[in-house]
Amino acid sequence: MLPRVSYRCHGQEAAMPTRKFREEHDRILRQASAIAGLANGRMTRDAADEARAAILGLDRLLVEHLTAEDEWMYPLLMASPDESVRGAATECFGDMGGIRGAWDAYRELWTSEAILEAPIRFRAATDGVIGALAMRVERENVELYPLVDHMSPLPAEEDQAA
Repeated sequence: MLPRVSYRCHGQEAAMPTRKFREEHDRILRQASAIAGLANGRMTRDAADEARAAILGLDRLLVEHLTAEDEWMYPLLMASPDESVRGAATECFGDMGGIRGAWDAYRELWTSEAILEAPIRFRAATDGVIGALAMRVERENVELYPLVDHMSPLPAEEDQAA
């Protein structure tokens, strides 16, 4: 079942199942960009600690985002009667395992100490993992999210007064 989420756009209620995911993608890319900026700067103890904190922050965003996708978006797409939709979802879901594995290895390897000891390797590893992540975000935004948005538009929730 799709989460019921409503959004205000220019004073109008608009429901889009993937709006929250697209907003999360924006936050993920901003955080990834911050890590890349730190990796390409002069590496000091403070910069290494800041990079490590940014990595852990991005990890929290990714875990939350992937969990939500896995709980409803991929099951929805994989249950589609349209074979091309199922195929696209299955392929993307499978690809994500490789990216997730690369991210997990990156997150575990690049502690503050490791960043300080090998800043050039950290820069290269960051470029690789962030590049793969950015390509993944683009693919979901362009290929998968439009499928979800067209399959099941959501009714807007009524605003709740506090």
